[in-house]
Amino acid sequence: MVKTLYLILFLVLTLLNTAIAQEIEFTESEKKWIAEHPVIYHGYDASWHPFEFYNEKDSVYYGIIGDYIKIVEDKTGITIKPLRPISWEETIKEVKAGEIDLVTGIVSSESRQEYLSFSNSYLSYPLVIITRKEYDFIGGLEDLKGKKIAEPVSYYSLERISIDYPEIDIVSVKNTDEALQKVSFGHVDAFVGNLAVASYYINKEGYTNLKIAAPTKYDHIDVSFGVRKDWPELISVTNKIFSQIPQEKHNEIKNHWIKVRYEYGISIQQIIWGSAFALGIVLLVIAVILLWNRSLQKEIVKRNYIEKKLEESLLALEKKNEEKRAMLKEIHHRVKNNLQVVNSLLKLQSRKLIDVDAIDMFKETRNRVISMALLHEKMYRSDDIHQINVQEYISLLVEDLVKSYAVDKQIKLNIKIEPVNLMMRTLVPLGLIINEMITNSLKHGFKERTDGEIFVFIKQIGGVQYEMIIGDNGVGVKNNSKTTGIGVKLIKIFTKQLNGSLERLDKPGTVFRLVFEKIDLK
Repeated sequence: MVKTLYLILFLVLTLLNTAIAQEIEFTESEKKWIAEHPVIYHGYDASWHPFEFYNEKDSVYYGIIGDYIKIVEDKTGITIKPLRPISWEETIKEVKAGEIDLVTGIVSSESRQEYLSFSNSYLSYPLVIITRKEYDFIGGLEDLKGKKIAEPVSYYSLERISIDYPEIDIVSVKNTDEALQKVSFGHVDAFVGNLAVASYYINKEGYTNLKIAAPTKYDHIDVSFGVRKDWPELISVTNKIFSQIPQEKHNEIKNHWIKVRYEYGISIQQIIWGSAFALGIVLLVIAVILLWNRSLQKEIVKRNYIEKKLEESLLALEKKNEEKRAMLKEIHHRVKNNLQVVNSLLKLQSRKLIDVDAIDMFKETRNRVISMALLHEKMYRSDDIHQINVQEYISLLVEDLVKSYAVDKQIKLNIKIEPVNLMMRTLVPLGLIINEMITNSLKHGFKERTDGEIFVFIKQIGGVQYEMIIGDNGVGVKNNSKTTGIGVKLIKIFTKQLNGSLERLDKPGTVFRLVFEKIDLK
């Protein structure tokens, strides 16, 4: 009983202390100012999600900053209303002209201090670099010297970068969404902006080819209230309120509006480590392919065993199937990432070479790695890991090769794949065969020509047997010419792996017929 009374007394005292701590003592001049300003209007950036939103239909302003405005309203009794929705550039112009008294979400800078007073910071955020996923490695703003970046007009980031990094070519845009669009379409190289805002628009607009590439040295950009110079009372009032907001309340507001998951690109340490082993990786690529096939076969056996066990219960079946899919998709995702690392290392190493043959060897090896990475990407992105869009996979593979080898030629692609159900074990060697044959066509089939056609036809001819006709209408090769090299050896190895046969057809250009088996079920 005594212990219970002590506990109740402790809770009462704790609540009392909290209530006392939340009481804010305003001075007489502050109270007078509050009484004389029952309603004030603020400017904002209506396109700065999730910090600031404005719903024109319902005339409602909300977001992270909106929650802090509500705290100030609760503590003072002042009503802080948003102005009509205008752009951030227009907001800054009207602030300078004295037509706006208060900006609730602004970063202090030397130039802005000429026409505004600033409260203490009530939240902060990092600036990060956004690039396309296939863009070269970026470790910081120093790597963007001589590059083009998009920055919204009148944003603090534009002002800061133009001063600290004059070598960077800045393209002015209206807002963050337009900046990300220019990066996605390849009009500029990067965008430097608020992590939370950029992540919001990437997810909302579906910019699947963008990534958060690196942090910047601006890791704590502080947001404050910007107030007209003749309202010092509002500065002192807001400073008192912000100083009494507990960290738990800050966390609650941020967690409510911001749910961001991101990862930076390859680190400098990884590149240094990987470069030291790049040559060894080149020699081991083929061995890795074979070991990977063996590993995949074990995974398939394991999956079949688990699926048989799961038939005992419908509920257990659904639950474990979901776990299985997640595991396999994660495997494909990690294998794809590892292959991309291998490709990046090969690319870095090839830059140090002078010999043309050696450079070509690296380029061909990279294309083989890319063909495998592309297949894993399709598996990872597919909603159904048992189905792969073979037409889409082969089309992307051939298109990438044409972009790599025939940038100065007009090559028409004719790819027709009947609906076939092929999976990883068959598609890996088949994709590598296509890679070698198309590479050979692009390198040798259109010499002294500016145009031509490459075609790939695949259809099922019975049971588990399939036929592929692949070739070009180029200059062809002599019947007595000898073909040697790793490409020819790989084609023979993978043809044998598919229990297939390969023959050259007597047609214009260079045309081959490959009959192969679906080996997914073996």
